Amino acid sequence: MKNVIYSKAPVRICDIGGWTDTWFYPNGAVFTICIDLCSYVRIFPNSSNRINIFSENLNLHTELQDFHNIKYDGNLDLLKAAIKRMDIEKGIDIYVKAEAPPGCGTGTSASVAVALIAALARFSHKDLKQGKVAELAHKLEIDELKLESGVQDQYAAAYGGVNLMEIDYPSVKVSPLDINEDRRWELENQLILVYLNSRSSNIMHKAVISNYRQGDKSTLKSLEIIKNCAYEMEKAINSKNLELMGKVMNKNWDAQKNLHPLMVSPTIKKIEKLAEKNGAIGFKLNGAGGGGSATILAGIGSEYILKKKIIKEGFQLLPVKLNFKGVQTWTDELDNINF
Repeated sequence: MKNVIYSKAPVRICDIGGWTDTWFYPNGAVFTICIDLCSYVRIFPNSSNRINIFSENLNLHTELQDFHNIKYDGNLDLLKAAIKRMDIEKGIDIYVKAEAPPGCGTGTSASVAVALIAALARFSHKDLKQGKVAELAHKLEIDELKLESGVQDQYAAAYGGVNLMEIDYPSVKVSPLDINEDRRWELENQLILVYLNSRSSNIMHKAVISNYRQGDKSTLKSLEIIKNCAYEMEKAINSKNLELMGKVMNKNWDAQKNLHPLMVSPTIKKIEKLAEKNGAIGFKLNGAGGGGSATILAGIGSEYILKKKIIKEGFQLLPVKLNFKGVQTWTDELDNINF
């Protein structure tokens, strides 16, 4: 009998206030909505004293033979970092898959990291709370891999729900909003998630950070607007005013576009114009910008024709179902497991 461990963690969309959850912006705020595009982890014990990691989406595999000498070589490094941080020294097979497309801008890598850390904690009989799981997932990127990483994605994946996050980097105060069933249904019905393409935002990150550190007035003003939009979105959601919610999304997106010329591409301009012409009242690119995916808020009665137009133009729609559970783990005891 072998004890198999499972975990899952959601991603977030509509990150109002994004860009202010980073080390270079001292006190930020972000509003996020978590959805059921989840990352999944399965852990199977083995008797080989080796750790095998399989990425089902990327069709990649790596094997760790020396638990005390883990090297980062560009092959599933984020997953290796989790093994190292959690002090795993037993033979296991790890399978990872994500429902969100690659480069989606919805915090998928953070979702994977959160799901894996939670699963490894259960495997190691460690009792980690949501905040600690998120903190460790963030450290994988900044400490282990020396990458640029904000904190919103890890905390969104750990907590789930609709949240206002107030950030004194790297500390995060998570304030969940109370969403009743009627409001939940309205948001799931009116929010449209459109996948555009895979993107990397490294150049844009470096340029925005450089402008901020040099005191560029336009960058400072845009980031201040973006931060304040997080608080404005909290009020809009609580007021149940869909039009106000759309205005905050547009205000945030306008300020975000001013951060860097690469924020907008011909594809983004196309989907933004298409949405505006067909009943959208709010638009926001997810994540840093430059591609990935967009969250569109459709006006009441416009959602059907808007979705139809988006599909007709060749874009991919992704499901929007709100997730209020955050990261979850569970076990199952199975006989005769085939690896």
